[in-house]
Amino acid sequence: MAFQFSAHVRLSVFLAASVLGLKTVVWGQTFANGDPAGLLYTNHFGGFLGHGVSMADFNGDGHDDLTFTQFQGEIRFYEGDGDGQFAQADLGIVNTGGEAKCALWADLDGDGDQDLFVTQRLAPNRLYARMPDGSLQEVPDAGGMGGTSLERAYGASIADFDQDHRLDVYVCHYHTPQSNSESNRLFRGLSGVDLDMSFQDVTEVAGVGNGVKQSFQSTWIDVDRDGWLDLHVINDRTNWPDALYRNMGDGTFMDMAASWGIDIGIYSMSSSFGDFDKDLDWDIMVSNGANDGNHFLVCQGAPFQVESDSLSYTDMAEEAGVLLENLAWGAMWLDVNNDSWEDLYIATGTSMYTDYPNVTNFFPNSTNGLFLNPGGTLPLEDISGAINWENELTFSVAFGDHNEDGALDFISHRMGPQAALYNGVVNDNHWLQVMLVPDGGHPDAIGSVLTLWNEGMPSSRTLTCGSQYMSQNSRWTHFGLGSHTTVDSLVVSWAGGGNTSLSLEEVDRRIVLNEEGLVESAVSGCTYAVACNYNAEATEDDGSCDMSCTCGPGTTWDANAGHCVVTCAADHNNDGGIGAGDLILFLTWFGDDCTED
Repeated sequence: MAFQFSAHVRLSVFLAASVLGLKTVVWGQTFANGDPAGLLYTNHFGGFLGHGVSMADFNGDGHDDLTFTQFQGEIRFYEGDGDGQFAQADLGIVNTGGEAKCALWADLDGDGDQDLFVTQRLAPNRLYARMPDGSLQEVPDAGGMGGTSLERAYGASIADFDQDHRLDVYVCHYHTPQSNSESNRLFRGLSGVDLDMSFQDVTEVAGVGNGVKQSFQSTWIDVDRDGWLDLHVINDRTNWPDALYRNMGDGTFMDMAASWGIDIGIYSMSSSFGDFDKDLDWDIMVSNGANDGNHFLVCQGAPFQVESDSLSYTDMAEEAGVLLENLAWGAMWLDVNNDSWEDLYIATGTSMYTDYPNVTNFFPNSTNGLFLNPGGTLPLEDISGAINWENELTFSVAFGDHNEDGALDFISHRMGPQAALYNGVVNDNHWLQVMLVPDGGHPDAIGSVLTLWNEGMPSSRTLTCGSQYMSQNSRWTHFGLGSHTTVDSLVVSWAGGGNTSLSLEEVDRRIVLNEEGLVESAVSGCTYAVACNYNAEATEDDGSCDMSCTCGPGTTWDANAGHCVVTCAADHNNDGGIGAGDLILFLTWFGDDCTED
């Protein structure tokens, strides 16, 4: 990708709880303001039912970046450097021509880099291919996924459901009486690279259209652990139960929601999976409107049996203490204190049109929820009051460790001019972060399951691309380890088959793992090829790139400005004297900023 000569926005990490007015709590972990200057501009002033957010590495430097959609068709991109700094990037996308909703990065053409898919309300969906020169170019008709100007597409999810080594895309449609009454759509990835990407609508054959309903989000996840990715779809109405489409392995699906106890009829807002009790099955958090609260579906079956009759889900929201009694949206499972148990965050917002700031007058006491997992038992510990949420109205949230300090951070695409970035604060617990790099096929390892074992206790994670509510989490898989300083076993069940297992004698680090079980610690350095100190072996850019050698005569590199600037010395061409050549350069640069020698 082309280097962006833009100033870096420095995000200071405050370790003191006083920065956000945090109360002292016994769990020893708080969040700090990751953007104290308020420079992550999103302009979330309008739109209907929010906009999406991605905390995923889109430029391939190993560091998490940020992507925000917006109601006027603008998409804002921020490149992360792994050290808590972000630089706004211009990726050449001027305007999507509609109300941009969900933005997902994935290797959709299998060429090794990240392409961008964007769903839209009241405009066709967009697909942008990463070209060999690093630029993004729009694929005509989104490779067959564009639709019409009446699209009301919201959340999307990407995975290889048929195991043909091409990623497929499921798009949720939010039906309204004025819409074109489309069902959800499943697009199967075909051949093609860059602008020749092509997708086939296989919705009817697969049986996953979900009818003409108000669908917000879907998640690809192997619920029954039979090796094939299943599809969870949420619907925003009490008379339209949620669906769980079991992948039959032959290109078709069967809705098992009623048989498994997942067919809840609520105002479903978020599709969020985790293994909160470490029993090796997936539990589901489905956020809801304020009337009867959220639903927490705990799996009580035997997922490793191919026969699906053994699966059973029970709603334990009241026992867990996570009803919240607020209009809830994006919910996510993440280990906020590195004790190895997944905790629960729930965003709250509104169903009103986003007329900011006027809409905040109707919700003066909106409180997001943060619930600590005490060790796989219920209830969860509600510590929502320990965080100063600043009366946020939030739809989409995503998590990762953008400053790479071992404590998970999360981004909130709240209403208003800027996003809210919450930096996790390091404590004495240990951690491990894993990047999966498949040797061939199954791009991005989406759908793979990672299970870490210590003293006979497992912690499971699965790689998704599109979940919660119009969100994408980091592809670096994070494990809190508590007091453990080693890993007995890390087992990766790769999407499409095959397992990799290894033990680790060193933790508190990031590792890269392929299907052969080879482990590399991430190498930090300058990854920009034209820099003076380019490191060809670096897998993560550490922000150390020295660009001074790229500046021409009479200019010098200004690190704060992010580009070469004219020096104020009279000898502009550095020939040892002052003459006509210096005058020509002076006139050429006239009006530019300069710096003292």
